[in-house]
Amino acid sequence: MKPKFKKGVDAGDLAGTRLFLANEMLLDPRGKSFNEMRTYAETAFSNLYDVHDGGSFEQNKAAWSKDLLNNVQDDLESNFSRERLDFYYNLAKEVLKDKAEYLDAEDIKLAQRQSNTSTNREEYIYPSDSKKKIHTGITIGGAALTVAGLFIEKTAVAYAVSSLGIIGMAVGGYLLYNDRKK
Repeated sequence: MKPKFKKGVDAGDLAGTRLFLANEMLLDPRGKSFNEMRTYAETAFSNLYDVHDGGSFEQNKAAWSKDLLNNVQDDLESNFSRERLDFYYNLAKEVLKDKAEYLDAEDIKLAQRQSNTSTNREEYIYPSDSKKKIHTGITIGGAALTVAGLFIEKTAVAYAVSSLGIIGMAVGGYLLYNDRKK
């Protein structure tokens, strides 16, 4: 549950709570977070719902659209009834089912990445063979800079390039030494 929502409910912000609930189905039309938030709000507010104004709802699912969803969301501002919220929930699940499928797929990808990184994080990011190649490259690059610095005619530039080369060789050598110790 979103901390901002919980804080609003706990503070008694009825209008903010209703707005959060209506927006949640647009953000995540799978409904799980919405149902959790709704249950929490129902326990906190005895007056969460208005008495239904008697308005009817489109029952033909073929006519359900994003425009209808937006209209029902607007209607919730003037009459936040249980009936209208239930219809809005079902309408959002149907109209935004592609988004729900996309969110499910993203959750699966995230879980797989977390599983891969938690089982062997270091090898997942840099296999040890790649690390050795990188460290060797740093060392060789440093040596090349040092040699190049010897052939530069301007003293200040030669000194700077040679210094960078020596630092590169030292860092690369240190990293290679640490790799061998492992």
